[in-house]
Formats: sequence, structure tokens, C-alpha cells
Amino acid sequence: MNPPLLAGHAAWAALATLPAGHRFAREEGRLDPVEFTRVVRASGLVRPVDDAARMAAMVAGANLIVTARDAAGVLVGVARSFTDFAYGCYLSDLCVDPAGQGLGIGRALIAETKRIIGPGCMLLLLSAPDPMTWYPKLGMEKVENGFIIRRDG
Repeated sequence: MNPPLLAGHAAWAALATLPAGHRFAREEGRLDPVEFTRVVRASGLVRPVDDAARMAAMVAGANLIVTARDAAGVLVGVARSFTDFAYGCYLSDLCVDPAGQGLGIGRALIAETKRIIGPGCMLLLLSAPDPMTWYPKLGMEKVENGFIIRRDG
């Protein structure tokens, strides 16, 4: 059974804490695409990791990138989003290196993204099939009212 929905900006913002020895950073315009690709590949998130130019474009095109780094500065998690900071935010990629999974880093990245975008802005993410059961455990609401035009490749 899943916990109740976590409602309200303050409730989410309160979860924006990383495990000891880790820190958040905003890295839009600065995140190294090679680092990003390494974490995406390690996490198992299906992205075009063998196309360096496309991965670099994905990093360059995002206007909100929240990262989690360990004490040595190694990238362990990324939340890559597109937002207007006023009404809507699409969290396109959420990935955590397997060594950091189970520590609350993914939840903290979602919460920090919500904290940054503010109370008037909704956060939407589309899930891969495997994590579909994980997001409700965080208190996220499942939505089914969407449509898609798929990419060619």
C-alpha cells in the first residue's frame, strides 16, 4: 500500500535534503555531458547514451538541471527539467548512480526541483515502466490524462 499523496509545496520542499556528505547544485549550462552520460548509463535509464552529440544537446537544452554530488564532487544523481518557473515543469530525466540508489537521492532531487520551481508551478514527469511503482511510494499522484507524439529515433 502506498502512503497518502504528499500535497503542497512546503511538504515537498521539506524533503529536499540529501544524505550526509552529498550536496545539491544547479548545473544548467555547466554540467559536463560526459558526466551526465555516465550516470544515465549506470542508472539504466534508456537514453541515447551512445550518441554523444545528442546527449550534449540534451544537457544544453535543459533550463533546470539539479545534481547531487558526493563529498569528492562525483556526480551521483541528476534531475533534468524544462520549466517556465511559473506554471509548469517537465522533469524529463531522473537518474541516480546505482551506488547511490536507496539513499533517498532520487526523492531529494525531485523535492529540490519542486522547491526551486516554487508553489505555483506543477511538476510533471513521465515514468519508464519499472519505476512506475516507486513514484507513488514517494507520495506522487499518478495522472493518466496525457497524449504523445513519439520521436522517430
